[in-house]
Amino acid sequence: MKKLLLAFIIVTLTIPAIAQPGRALISRSLRDKAVRSEKYNGQAELPLKTSNTTVSSTKNVTDDVIGGSRYDNQTNGCIMSRIYLWPDNAVTATWIYGELDAAGYSDRGTGYNYYNGTTWNAAPTARVETTRTGWTNVNPWNGNGEINFAHNSTATLIMNTRPVRGTGAWTQSTAPTGPTGVTALLWPSVITSGSNHQYVHVLAIGQSNYQGLSDALLYFRSLDGGVTWDKQGIVLPGMTSADGSGYTGDDYTWAAPHGDTIAFVVVGSWSDGYVMKSFDNGATWTKKVFFNNPYKMSTTATVVPVFWCSDGSGAIQLDNTGKAHVAFGRMRVNCDGTSRYYYPGTDGLVYWNESMPVIDTTRLSNLDTLDAHHQLVGYVATDLAGDSIVGFPKYGVGLSSFPRIVIDPAQNIYFIWSGITVGNPDPTPLNYRHIWGRVLKHSVNAFRDMVDWNAGFLYIFQEFVYPATAARVKNNSTIPLIFQTSSQPGSNIQDTTIPVHDVSVTYRELTGTDFFPVGIDNNAVSDETRVSQVYPNPVTSKASFNISLARTGRVSVKVTNLAGNQVMYSENGSMAAGAHAVTLDCSSLAQGFYLITVNIDGQLFTQRMVRE
Repeated sequence: MKKLLLAFIIVTLTIPAIAQPGRALISRSLRDKAVRSEKYNGQAELPLKTSNTTVSSTKNVTDDVIGGSRYDNQTNGCIMSRIYLWPDNAVTATWIYGELDAAGYSDRGTGYNYYNGTTWNAAPTARVETTRTGWTNVNPWNGNGEINFAHNSTATLIMNTRPVRGTGAWTQSTAPTGPTGVTALLWPSVITSGSNHQYVHVLAIGQSNYQGLSDALLYFRSLDGGVTWDKQGIVLPGMTSADGSGYTGDDYTWAAPHGDTIAFVVVGSWSDGYVMKSFDNGATWTKKVFFNNPYKMSTTATVVPVFWCSDGSGAIQLDNTGKAHVAFGRMRVNCDGTSRYYYPGTDGLVYWNESMPVIDTTRLSNLDTLDAHHQLVGYVATDLAGDSIVGFPKYGVGLSSFPRIVIDPAQNIYFIWSGITVGNPDPTPLNYRHIWGRVLKHSVNAFRDMVDWNAGFLYIFQEFVYPATAARVKNNSTIPLIFQTSSQPGSNIQDTTIPVHDVSVTYRELTGTDFFPVGIDNNAVSDETRVSQVYPNPVTSKASFNISLARTGRVSVKVTNLAGNQVMYSENGSMAAGAHAVTLDCSSLAQGFYLITVNIDGQLFTQRMVRE
């Protein structure tokens, strides 16, 4: 697809840095709005449409539009394997294609495109499969070939293979098949492993009420490229009816394999959050829980109060030591004894790795506590104008969601997600989502600032969602990424108040160094000098924050009210390089909003604080 050339405005492409802004305000009415939980099956998810409203998309100069669709729901939660970077820098990309909304998307299936290292092929005008499918995955296969899986709402999955990537006819078959008692295999998530990518690993939901589970998460393995399956619809130990009541679509995703070590994560709102890892290519498995869900054994007939959990969107990758790193969206849910509900106004993207303790609902309930423990990756950030969130459509997840993780050769960990962004709402009004990113710098084990990858006027009135990344970086410096964009916020499939609209699938390469930004809003002394968010926030008596200094420096702290009046001042003197905790006694302050400004050798870091 032709790259749009707008050289006269190339200066607007500089990625702006956010000097760790405060969190945007969310009104109580938006924050506490409950929505009945739904998961869509593989058939026509909505009543057939007889009319529609179309909107066009415009793209940035650095983006390649590689395809399009009107089916605008690329996942219910976790992103499956949708893009692969080949050793010679060629790229394979897939998405859920469907144009015939008036016919219930009877043409739905795999949209596919291939980049040979120089140019993309023409955008596809039809699906890969010969039958209606959904929830596509693509992976390398048998050396230089490709393998694609999708579901078609039967007890078998649809598999397509071809021996040469990017060219030639696909060979379609139905494999694997669910065990006896499973009426449908849905929402597959797939990886291939082995020196020649000859091993195929599949996760899929088996419906329904299988082995005492409302829906079972099943594992399949082929050691010969999908010809035969030696593990066929297995409920793995630790994932049985003794461990939870069931699973839902897309609450799971794979890490990129590391030799014979393979792993996946489960992040369901109504299950424990955990990592399953195998060191012997799927023969045996170990389970490590990172979130204990107190209501994992409940059913929809159980009355459950509002509690904090995952939103069902998550990501996992393994570093060079094999340690798992996980990110997941934060959510509140409850059940009235008939239906389950979630609260889409919940915000926060959470980080965990295998060196950290188990997270409980208490820690999840407070963003400041998560931040203080270096587990808050992302959130809806305020801007210089102090804008707030005016509205948002439902995607089935929280405000900061659909994360992806990439780890570079230096073991820097890059987090990429889709998040509601303040400012420039559409006429409805709804705030748009942008693609956001943040890096955990390995050398100092510290987060850098969040980066809005869609800042600037070229992206005004554009929605960016469903990011999918290659598992490794290109030329040790860039991250290949595809995402869905349009002029209309929201998904019609997830939220029928949103009109049917055209969407584009877009490719971009994120530069790793741009995750370490320096700009007018970033006053960091160096990559290693940080000031954390204030915690707890709101504060009732004492407020704390952490300072990490790259070198010895003089530190002072000033607290002002919104009128600009100084109400507190502390001269901390010279502080040595390293980490320091600072505590302020705020008990004498009146209720209201305050700004805390930390001065480090003339460099200013400002955070917001609320005194209750």
